Amino acid sequence: MSSFQNTPTLRIGIITDIHFSTTSDPAAAEATAADLRSWLENCKTNNVDFLFQLGDLIKGSDEHNREELRQVSSILKVFSGTIRHVIGNHCLALSRKTLLNALGKQTPYYSFSEKGFRFIVLDGMDVSIHNEPEKSEDRQTLEYFLAQPDKHDYCGAVGTLQKAWLKAELDKAEHTGEKVIVICHFPLLPETTDTKHGLLWNHQEIVDILTSSTTVKACLSGHYHYGSYALKDAIHFVVLPAFVNRLEHPSFTCSLVELEKNRMVIRNQNNQIMYDLALH
Repeated sequence: MSSFQNTPTLRIGIITDIHFSTTSDPAAAEATAADLRSWLENCKTNNVDFLFQLGDLIKGSDEHNREELRQVSSILKVFSGTIRHVIGNHCLALSRKTLLNALGKQTPYYSFSEKGFRFIVLDGMDVSIHNEPEKSEDRQTLEYFLAQPDKHDYCGAVGTLQKAWLKAELDKAEHTGEKVIVICHFPLLPETTDTKHGLLWNHQEIVDILTSSTTVKACLSGHYHYGSYALKDAIHFVVLPAFVNRLEHPSFTCSLVELEKNRMVIRNQNNQIMYDLALH
């Protein structure tokens, strides 16, 4: 596919799985901070409309999780624009209340609209060992998945109330004629992850909801550190590589996403096109 011929409707800086740590050696910690500042400067140079941080912002070590969040937040604050945050499993080494307050969020899942696109941000840790189930159905879901030997307890599911909210958001997008980009820390398709990393517990249920709507064009995720891609029912499922593993895959440490009405281009930190996807 060819690249954009016109100025993109939206330009978004995206990073995932930073796993910021204060317990590594000082040189490694400073290198991480320097690379983050470089990404932020690149986003500023490219005049992004906003940033997305797709979860696992911190390593989440037991003794240093608050300091990890404090330090990485101080780095991100140099960006003068809007940063949209997604909750990852490592983030919940801190309580939800502490995390949401630090990130300036009222709720762990939310949506917003920009220039004909509706972004729907899911909370994949809604039903998990880190959150008391709100409904009896959610309690059953939690118990069911924890009893499965192949389901990791560091993953989670989308709960009952959130599923109802998701369906309502898709209905709104249908009425407004918006194209939907779904954001979730966890991959939603088994073919876009591996057994070590896992994926959203009730991924099939959520994919069925997404594919039932004509508005959903793409889903962007993290968690699987090496990145992947799959096309299912005309929806692009893109899993972005982890920043923390940038030395293992230096060709992709963070991304610049350019959205046009009928196309999405994802570039790496060197402005090279990694994905050029039609949005039908």
